[in-house]
Amino acid sequence: MTVQFSQTETDILDQFTAGTSFTLDSKNYTVLESGKPRPPKGEGKTDLYILANDSNNNSIELKISIKQHNADFLENKISLDRAIQILGDDAQDIISDSISDIEDEFRDDYLITINKYGRTVAKTLKIGWKFELLNCKSGAKSGLMKLNDAQKIDVYSGSNLDCSKKNSNVNGRIVANSGVANCILELKKNPTLTTQTIINDLRPIADYAKTQSIYFACKAVNYRMTPDKWDGNRPLAVYVNWFIDDSKLNGEIVFDSPLSTSANSIGKNIRKLLKILNINDGNFKSIKTILENVKYYE
Repeated sequence: MTVQFSQTETDILDQFTAGTSFTLDSKNYTVLESGKPRPPKGEGKTDLYILANDSNNNSIELKISIKQHNADFLENKISLDRAIQILGDDAQDIISDSISDIEDEFRDDYLITINKYGRTVAKTLKIGWKFELLNCKSGAKSGLMKLNDAQKIDVYSGSNLDCSKKNSNVNGRIVANSGVANCILELKKNPTLTTQTIINDLRPIADYAKTQSIYFACKAVNYRMTPDKWDGNRPLAVYVNWFIDDSKLNGEIVFDSPLSTSANSIGKNIRKLLKILNINDGNFKSIKTILENVKYYE
């Protein structure tokens, strides 16, 4: 997908070399410059930047976000900083409010799998759930983000990004707000890419965003007894606070302050508690005898 997308970007960029002409809103334009905005770290929302002039020497900037026909992800592995850049300063409240509708899905989940369950391998303890933004619902722990039109525009345009991503490098120079998209190109399968067809298919980002439903999905991060690891230090929208009480292992699902806690702190705590309780790979099944109010699958 990444290789294909990079090639698509290149193919589109090739249609807008300096001197190329196109018509937009009944005006003729000539391309002065085109390129991909590149922040020092991460990505902005603009995939292609075009600067063009009309016959009266009036300039126009087209800052295009390219959406593949089969792209579901808007953002994945979201950190708190990134969430604030996308959703604004009240990002945690927005996430908490959206997740509140499906809290029972978390409470009904198995926090421990002694044997394999679905795609979850045997001998696991739930660390928590990472947070993603998508164009469609994905799984039981997924739902509609509670966003107004202005917030949707922020998500698609990148207007809340930090300055280094907003003011990205285009062809060796910093261009103000080049990383903030003002239009979107939604590609069809096997598109015909010519300069004018691309221009004809552009939609203002604000108009597009208002018509979109934005979904979230919370995907599990598990501690695996074998081989004593988990999948990276993912920020967690919801996590499990594991503790020992009266020689019993207990786990409390925490919905407060989403994305403030990451997987490493929870995973290391699980590792420590299992050592205290003398639970290891060889006797993992005995964990069921020391659980207190923890839902498990055997």
